[in-house]
Amino acid sequence: MTRGQDRKEKILLAASQVFGKKGFYDTKMIEVAELAGVSKGTIYLYYSSKDELYIETHVHRFRGYLKMIEEKVSRFSTLKEKLICIAEEQLVVFYNDRHTPNKYLQAYNNDPKMIQSLHEFLDHYHVYVTSVMEEENIENASEHAKAFIGMLENYKRDIFFDQHYDYSNLLQTVLFVVDLFINGCKRNVP
Repeated sequence: MTRGQDRKEKILLAASQVFGKKGFYDTKMIEVAELAGVSKGTIYLYYSSKDELYIETHVHRFRGYLKMIEEKVSRFSTLKEKLICIAEEQLVVFYNDRHTPNKYLQAYNNDPKMIQSLHEFLDHYHVYVTSVMEEENIENASEHAKAFIGMLENYKRDIFFDQHYDYSNLLQTVLFVVDLFINGCKRNVP
């Protein structure tokens, strides 16, 4: 990694922390610079504006997430193991950010580039989960992937707003969703 790439990486990591804690609107570029250990002017050598840095921070995070999930899932052999891994990692993102929900609740949705980068990430994530389903010969894998991802997405609210939600709840949620997905609903028969 070159010195410039290393500096850019430090800026992105610092920006991710500051944006996550304060949200887009309350973040000051000087705070990012101080945390990254660079001058404010150095940031502008790499990013023309706070908007561009914010978008690139998310793109960087999206790419890292996709690389990480592919690497982790490749360690497992059964569909159930793979789905547990995918589910846990998807919910862990929200769990790790539960004390800083600004990055989700104060979304910067007015910028077409931000919207495009989010859509591209979601498309790549969907394609990846679809490929996992296809490897297991799941019929209509694309629709099943959407349903699986969507089931998990609905738990974001619980993670952010239930003060008693802990990691054991997250693991219970993962197992519930995977069991529901694989086995379907179980009926109470009187």
